[in-house]
Amino acid sequence: MKNFNPKQILVETLEKQYQVESIRGKDVIALNSKAILYVRYNKNAGSTKNLLGKFWFGITKSEYDKYADENLFIVCACVFAPSQIDYLIFPSDRFEEIKRDIKLQSGQWKFNLLKINDKRYYLQIPHKGRYNVTEFLNYFDFTPKEFRKGYSPKLGEFKPMVTKKEESIVPPKEAMNLEDELLLTSKDSSKPKNFEIALEKFFNEIGFSARRIGGPGETDVLIFEPVRFIVDGKSTKTDSKSSINFTRIKRHMKENNAEFMVVVSVGFDPAVGRDAEMEGATLIDVQTLITILKIHREYVLSPFDYIEILKQPGMITDEKLSLLQEKTEYQNNMLIKSLILLENLDFTPRNIDEIKGRIDLYCEQKQMPMIGKREIEKLLIFLSHDLLRIVNQEDGKYSLRFTLSLSKEKLKNTIRRLCTESLELKR
Repeated sequence: MKNFNPKQILVETLEKQYQVESIRGKDVIALNSKAILYVRYNKNAGSTKNLLGKFWFGITKSEYDKYADENLFIVCACVFAPSQIDYLIFPSDRFEEIKRDIKLQSGQWKFNLLKINDKRYYLQIPHKGRYNVTEFLNYFDFTPKEFRKGYSPKLGEFKPMVTKKEESIVPPKEAMNLEDELLLTSKDSSKPKNFEIALEKFFNEIGFSARRIGGPGETDVLIFEPVRFIVDGKSTKTDSKSSINFTRIKRHMKENNAEFMVVVSVGFDPAVGRDAEMEGATLIDVQTLITILKIHREYVLSPFDYIEILKQPGMITDEKLSLLQEKTEYQNNMLIKSLILLENLDFTPRNIDEIKGRIDLYCEQKQMPMIGKREIEKLLIFLSHDLLRIVNQEDGKYSLRFTLSLSKEKLKNTIRRLCTESLELKR
């Protein structure tokens, strides 16, 4: 979800019906000078067995108090994807009912919004319980309360917190998957060490040799193979980082003989992205990090593939990420071509031209792209290698040594043994 701002999408939508004026960026806006919107957003922290989505929000008391006597609405944007955003919109008189039960922490009223599997929304108050707030979902009526007629959304019955672990908003203490660990620790600025540990795990999993260093005056994570670079983690309770001390990070890069530097956080303001380009730093948000992790787990790309992206200064955009998608598409294409070749081989020996003729006819009938002669030759050499011996090669002609189903089984068995056997093979 790079270069994607839910607040901007909301403003552009509202501008079709209202005159929108900025009071404080896109955090506080006025509609026709009659209503004031205090806008917050949060990306989905992940689904579970009982939840479609979970979101963390904090409403700053000082900001709220400025406009509490106005026709104020709290807008909570729950982001699943750029094309899938749920807006929970609370008039200030309803939010007054909610915040009575919330203990003020660091100047904020903090709560969770939970989307249940049956698509209901609950507002959960830490350690106390939750309200059903489904009626406030996408309720774009900004009429002052004294003029509201007919239907008006109301809070559902308050349900005290139960003891079931799955219903608690507190993240579980037991081991969590790396995606959730990255999301949760990136938002906990009180414990930066946890975010550094999650980043160390991430870079080790995608093929680098990484070691967390941390501590005052030190880089957070050092990558020392196959290339040397540093990673600086910026955990924050806000939606994005508005400033970064690039001078300090550049000093860490020099001290560690690193080739380049990478900064990871929840998100970054556009101005920080421009500064990063000038300073030669790469910025990557946590959601993009998780996208890379999912790609790696499905396709297992080389760390050199990731280096091509990580070495590019500035924010990692969808356009830069498309380099990885091109490589995964190439893997998919090679897999499909291998299967097409096997489909068009049998026990009858044939030369390259005969095999290509059969494949051309097959591709034409199936409306699939043609496979070049050189590609067919490379695949035949691979399949006839002594390690596999799926294809027999003799006198410039090729044929299968097994039936099609056994050929696939032979390939699977060989790859499995190659990945699981130790050097102490049984003789």
